[in-house]
Amino acid sequence: MYRLIVIDPDQQDLQRIVWKTGPNAEVSAYRMKTVTYGMSNAPFLAIRTLQQLAEDEKSRIPLASEVLLHDTYMDDIVSGAPDPETARRLQSQLRHTLKSCGVTLHKWSSNSPELLNSSLSTDVEHSFSVDTDLSVKTLGISWKPFQDCFVFKVSISIKPSYTKREVLSVIARLYDPLGFLCPVLTRAKVLLQLLWQQRLDWDDVLPNPIADEWKEFVTTMKCIEKVKITRFILTDTWLRIVLQGFADASEAAYGAVVYLQCFYQNNSAKVTILARKSRVAPFRVISIPRLELCVCVLLSQLVQKIRSSLRLEISDIVLHTDSTIALAWLNTNRVSKVQRLTENCCWTHVPSHLNPADLVSRGLSPRDLPELKLWWSGPSFLERGELSSGPGPPLMNESEYSCELINGVVPEMPISSVCVSTNSDLSFLSDLLCMSNSYVKILRIFSYVLRFVNVKKSNVIVSGPLCVSELKQAENRLVGMVQGEALSAEIRDLQCQKGVLPNSKLKNLNPFLDSYGVLRVGGRLGNSDLPYVSKYPAILPNKHKLTNQIIPYFHLKNLHIGASSLLHCVRERCWPLNGRSLCRNNVYECIVCFKAKPVVTSQLMGILPRDIVVPDYPFNCSGVDFCGPFMIRYPVHIEIVSDLTSEAFITTLKRFFGRRGKCAKLYSDNGKTFVGANQEIKGLLKLVKEPDEKLSGFLSAEGIEWKFIPPRAPSFGGLWEAAVKSAKYHLKRIVGRSNLIYEEFLTVYIQIEGILNSIPLCPLSSSADDLNALTPAHFLIGRSMNSIIEPNLTDLNESVLKKWQRVTRLVQLIWNKWHRGYLSELQQRNKWQFQKKNVKVGDLVVLIEDSMPTFKWPLGRVTKLYSGNDTLIRVVKVKTQSGECKRAISRVCLLPMPV
Repeated sequence: MYRLIVIDPDQQDLQRIVWKTGPNAEVSAYRMKTVTYGMSNAPFLAIRTLQQLAEDEKSRIPLASEVLLHDTYMDDIVSGAPDPETARRLQSQLRHTLKSCGVTLHKWSSNSPELLNSSLSTDVEHSFSVDTDLSVKTLGISWKPFQDCFVFKVSISIKPSYTKREVLSVIARLYDPLGFLCPVLTRAKVLLQLLWQQRLDWDDVLPNPIADEWKEFVTTMKCIEKVKITRFILTDTWLRIVLQGFADASEAAYGAVVYLQCFYQNNSAKVTILARKSRVAPFRVISIPRLELCVCVLLSQLVQKIRSSLRLEISDIVLHTDSTIALAWLNTNRVSKVQRLTENCCWTHVPSHLNPADLVSRGLSPRDLPELKLWWSGPSFLERGELSSGPGPPLMNESEYSCELINGVVPEMPISSVCVSTNSDLSFLSDLLCMSNSYVKILRIFSYVLRFVNVKKSNVIVSGPLCVSELKQAENRLVGMVQGEALSAEIRDLQCQKGVLPNSKLKNLNPFLDSYGVLRVGGRLGNSDLPYVSKYPAILPNKHKLTNQIIPYFHLKNLHIGASSLLHCVRERCWPLNGRSLCRNNVYECIVCFKAKPVVTSQLMGILPRDIVVPDYPFNCSGVDFCGPFMIRYPVHIEIVSDLTSEAFITTLKRFFGRRGKCAKLYSDNGKTFVGANQEIKGLLKLVKEPDEKLSGFLSAEGIEWKFIPPRAPSFGGLWEAAVKSAKYHLKRIVGRSNLIYEEFLTVYIQIEGILNSIPLCPLSSSADDLNALTPAHFLIGRSMNSIIEPNLTDLNESVLKKWQRVTRLVQLIWNKWHRGYLSELQQRNKWQFQKKNVKVGDLVVLIEDSMPTFKWPLGRVTKLYSGNDTLIRVVKVKTQSGECKRAISRVCLLPMPV
């Protein structure tokens, strides 16, 4: 239907699209001339077009015009006629009118075989001659045309156990927009509410008491298929129509049901159920009188909806409740919303055993629903043509129902909006606190709301900025509403002059209610000179949204003070429960405070690479660096480089290979570690980070694999970084301020290399007399670089083979000592000893920049993770304003985010 409705030419440019007919084709712009699928205004334009068509053709097609205006929902038309001849004319008008616009009606369905036989066979959705029990869907409800009744189809699989997810799925599967199954669904919803109270996860199996009740409920759900609701609610010759509404509430739920009482000859009446609504009672304890008021509001709204939907003349509306307190409130004009909605309606009392709404509030088994006459036909006095069950009990006077109201959980006398306050006050409070995260802004908005209410009551216009008294009044009302929501049990106990219970979380605070109804701390500072709000601060719940707005307000107001000082400032105005923990969490989650003292991300130290723990030729796997630290536990080779060209570096590598042998892997740094360095060092960085063609070709020809560690992650190259640090330690102390020529400088560095390669790793034996130790030089030359020269043993009369065996044995002893003595010392982790939660994609981090203050460290978001062999994340890719970069987690700080 959308593609048949043309948009106004002035609006078509708002529906432009671009299109390419092929990869190499030019981009063309097109204009959508008709209503387009997916646009938010498309359904409105379609319905509005049909309504305009009905208005334009009203004089020519009066029957079809009325149906298009009132009985059309998108592309479904649900309507009827008093006789087949009128229905046939209606069908003809609809078909020809819409066909002239290009719309073809099909899938006709009717309870009249005569009407269907006149339709084209391709337009009929079913045939009476095939299956008289066939049902069709009309707006989601199953309807049997031949029997002219509504039915329900239930497909439930019986299982040995159920989860909360499956319970919700079963409840949602029963589509009942008119509330025919309200008593059954109420019972199911109450069970679901019990599951929420027990804080079960979605896939947790139901505990035993609830599981047994749910299994019994599911096994009887097939009985719902026996329910048949007659579609036609009138009689052929009716005289007048009366709407009869019933309301009832219990501790578990409350509901309303409306019947149509159709009178015909001899003052007899036909009673048909029309619609019902139900609600589950909220978690917090609410008195039965308050719930009765809530259901009176619900019934008045339901009646108003039915009255506006039925295009029938209704002579009377009678509303029933079994609560004398609710009737007393209604008769004394204390519930303005109910009286506004039910103007010209009559409220009466009905006994509980004759109240069908009682079935909704208490729930019902599916087995009992199909044959329950009280539910389907209402109480017996309706069929007898009576409007009520008779005079009810005398109503309470105000003092009597006020006492019952106070005993029920109500902090003050009911006012004209008390019936709305049970639900709408909580909704208003929630909406108000969601308007902003600023406590000051919330307080000012609420102050203007109260000013508007006072102006409407007193008819005295107040303008100008808010004054202190208005802000104070708004703060007291706001805190009182929050306390009424979260601390209702304690407020009820104090109103009844009982004091709080021994197990209450307020028992140490000696709470009391002030003249505004605000719950305050009754501490021991009554004789002090402190202001009233400091001596008796208002109590706030610990996990409420208002509390989570007040604490950040004081934190910002006092320039990001610490947790202890923040708690002191907050308690000068209010007393949040578990305040110390709340203040600590607020300071921890404050981004500004975190940037001032960021916490570096860490992870469990990884296992050593295979290149380190497997025996191999010395320098077969090497690390290269021109600057940085090197704690000597591995052989060190130091070379002097004359300049920063590829030729110089290649010749240095050749000298290294000539003295130490060609290596298989070469590791180097890959980060911008030289901030503000001179041009030479920048060139060196480029050489190491981005090898040119000469250097790359040389390494490829020699079969050498050059690997880079993550940028700015010196811990990944700790071996050679520590070696450079140790070499510089000796160099500074030997050279000092001396000016050395190249040969002298080379000699000094080679001596330093020999000293570093002679540092002991571990003792060669456990004997106290053996002072020899295993050094890196043992793997290079078989002895320490600075060991005493052994006596010449060549004159001894030994065979050549024996001498070779002795040398081989010596080398093997060195490697065995390396395995048994030194390698086991690498087992321990000196830091990063605990496994922590991995960084995730999307986490906000701060990048550490050594040359910047912490407040200027760039903010970024993790876009990619690099996991090690142990699945732990130690390297991440971060996207910042300047682009993406790769960093070790030791160079990022994970921002604290609220849970």
